[in-house]
Amino acid sequence: MEQTPYLKTEIPDNLVTITEKLRAKMQFLSDVQQAVAEDNDRLVYKLLNTKKYAALIEGATEAVDNQTESRLVSDIQDELSHHLAKHLIEYLQEKFPFFYYEEDELGVYQLQFGNWWDRRRFGILDPLTVNFIFGDEEYDMLAKSVALAAVNRRYHSDVIEDATRTNEGLHKLLDEQVARDEERRILQSEYQQLDDKRGLFQSQETKDRRTQVQARLSQLDALDEKASQVPELIAENNNLILYYSKEDTVLLYEQRAINETFGSFADFEHAVKNLYKDYVSQLPEKELGAEGGLLHV
Repeated sequence: MEQTPYLKTEIPDNLVTITEKLRAKMQFLSDVQQAVAEDNDRLVYKLLNTKKYAALIEGATEAVDNQTESRLVSDIQDELSHHLAKHLIEYLQEKFPFFYYEEDELGVYQLQFGNWWDRRRFGILDPLTVNFIFGDEEYDMLAKSVALAAVNRRYHSDVIEDATRTNEGLHKLLDEQVARDEERRILQSEYQQLDDKRGLFQSQETKDRRTQVQARLSQLDALDEKASQVPELIAENNNLILYYSKEDTVLLYEQRAINETFGSFADFEHAVKNLYKDYVSQLPEKELGAEGGLLHV
């Protein structure tokens, strides 16, 4: 750099470096543009993350990271996601036939599990990384239900059994109403007789018995009060049992769909983990056309 009275430096002019870096950026953008135009999804994935592509598709142990260039298209990720999703979802409908997708905004694909009633929203599909991003709660429920199925249990077995036992106790409370009424009639008669004996010289035994009878009558009143609420409580527990039974049925459908497609939950997890490699490697490997854009090297 030419010396001036206001600057002292030993660093040479870097015009060549600037030119080379700008050319690399323009080359990258040109390659992405042409790959998209030519429907060359495999190359798009390679351009978006050369290091990941080299490691998983080419088996390379070392590769140049091009995230600096990749950031040049960070502002059009939604558009790229929408573009790449077309062929990806065509592939997924064969490999994961129980998943359905809803693009609620450009390039954002909500993931639904199953085509049955009350199907669950299960996460999102990210076409840019070829990745399922499962919701933690939804995935944990499925994984736990798979583990419980191995011991003939369901995810909500405990809460359903608790509600069922509670209802059995409530029904018993209703069934004992006739016996309580009879007991109350007898105790009230006895209490009246004991009350007739009240006086200055009544025995301690009479006093104690009257206290016991009063206490038992109070208990019967409390049980009758609770019994009056039993129909509502039973209805609430029945709704609870129905709700969780439906959830367990949905989880059962999910397990069945996975087993019918993959054979086991472990094989399903393996397929999810290797989705990028399996999908991108089967895409046609094509060179860019010679026409248009910059010279591709």
